[in-house]
This record gives sequence, structure tokens and C-alpha cells, in this order.
Amino acid sequence: MLKSMTGYGDATLEGKSFLISVEVKSVNNRFLKIVSKIPDEVSYIQNEMEDLIRKAILRGSIFLTVRFEPTRYVDMYEIDEEVLKKYLTTLNKIKEDLHTDERILIKDLLLLPGVIHTEEALILGKEEVLPIALEALGRAIAQLLKMRADEGARMEDEFRRRSQSLFALVDDVKKHAPEALGEYHQKLEERVNMLLSQKGVALSAQDVLKEVAILAERSDITEEVTRMDSHLRQFVSSLDVPQAVGRKLEFLVQEMVRESNTMGAKSYGSELNKSIMEMKTEVDRLKEQVMNVE
Repeated sequence: MLKSMTGYGDATLEGKSFLISVEVKSVNNRFLKIVSKIPDEVSYIQNEMEDLIRKAILRGSIFLTVRFEPTRYVDMYEIDEEVLKKYLTTLNKIKEDLHTDERILIKDLLLLPGVIHTEEALILGKEEVLPIALEALGRAIAQLLKMRADEGARMEDEFRRRSQSLFALVDDVKKHAPEALGEYHQKLEERVNMLLSQKGVALSAQDVLKEVAILAERSDITEEVTRMDSHLRQFVSSLDVPQAVGRKLEFLVQEMVRESNTMGAKSYGSELNKSIMEMKTEVDRLKEQVMNVE
């Protein structure tokens, strides 16, 4: 089953003294690229969270956003009263020296270095925060993967439908290729004889056949049609593979683009050109869509 590279998932869980919210978004990319946005106070969870993403997802640009909100600040932070008192004593002395009546506010002192300690809380916090964070991420990834699978199923239906259209167009090209040569033969003979008749000169049938033979050799698209048919069959069979096949599908469609372009450059005949143009349009649509397959 195909999987899209576009998806979204989120989850919020509550720990003993905090809330943690995880959001995961993915878009297409040839490789796996993870962009994380994690608050500094829980930055220690980044490696484990990205490892979990790598285990679940093979391709795509993944945007991970974590929001962390303590619910019991007393458990997360500790005020060093001795440092706070020392700051206050020093500032009061400076006030006396400067003869100023400016107020000293506790809330300002709390912002000074060393007043609030978080290191011990964070070391203990990893044991508490990481399991909750990974569980929330797991739930978000499950949502994202479901969305990618649902979108992949719709893409697979679309690919099969377009593949059937391409098979029909390949048959049309096989049918119209000989007709195009006969059409060219007739038009060439009529045009040349019309021009030469004005001068009283006629062109032998042998000369016309020689020119047509040269064109037939130059415009032979048998190999291109055969390769197009082969690539198309491989494309359809790859849709049944359980593993990620996005890169293979991209390669096959690129080859189909190449073959259809070559056919267009070599072909003659109105009906043949029409079929080839329709083929190129269908292949271009496949090329655009297949870029989002994992």
C-alpha cells in the first residue's frame, strides 16, 4: 500500500507536574529531514524523540513541535535564599552610597543569575518528562501515519486509473504509427508532384519510396513504445509492494517522461501526435503526484 508524505498528528498528555503537547507535520522530501522546535528546559528529550520518528518514518520533511508547561512550579524550580539575600544586601548598600530612594523589587531580583536553580529539577525531570513526551509523540505519529496511509490509498486509486489510460494510449500509438507513415507517404507524393508538375517534371515512385524509407527509419518509435509499456507495467506492479516505493515510482515516471518526449520528437501524423500528446499529459500528471509518495 502506498503512503503519502503529507500528514499531521498531535497529542497532549499530563505528567505529575507538567503538561506536554506534541505536534508532528510532514511534507514531501526525497530524504528524511527532521526539524525540531523544543523548549530549552526540556531540550534533553530531543534525541530520543527524533529517534522515534526515524523508526516510524522513512521519507519526508518532518516538523516536530513540543510545548512544555509546568503545572507545579515549586517542583520544577528552587530559589536560593542566601543568594537572594546577598543581592538584596548589596543593592541596599549601593542605594545608601548613591543616596537614592529607588525601590528594589523581589520580582527583579528573581531574574538575577543564581537566584533560581533549575539544574537539579531538570535532571530529575528527564526521568519524568521523557516517557510522557515519547508517549505523546507516539500518539501524534500514529495520527500522522493514518493520514499518510489514507492519502496514499487515494493516490493508489488515482495511479491505477491513470495507468489504465496510459495503457490505452500506448495501444493507440501502436495502432497509429503505421498509419502515420502511410499518411506521410501520400502527402509527400502529392506535394512533390504538385511542385514538379508546374515545371513539367515528374518524380518516380521509387524516389518517393526512398524518401519515405528514410523517414521511416528516423521516426521509428518501436523501441520507445516497448520501453514505455515496460515502465508502465513495472509502475503498476510496484503499487502492490508493501515497502516504500516512492523513489522507484519517481524513477519509472521519469523514464516514461523521457520516452514520451522522444516519441513526440520523432512522430508524424495527426492521430499519432494526438495520442502522444495525451500520453505526455497523463505522464506529467503522474510525475507531479508521485513526488508525494513515501
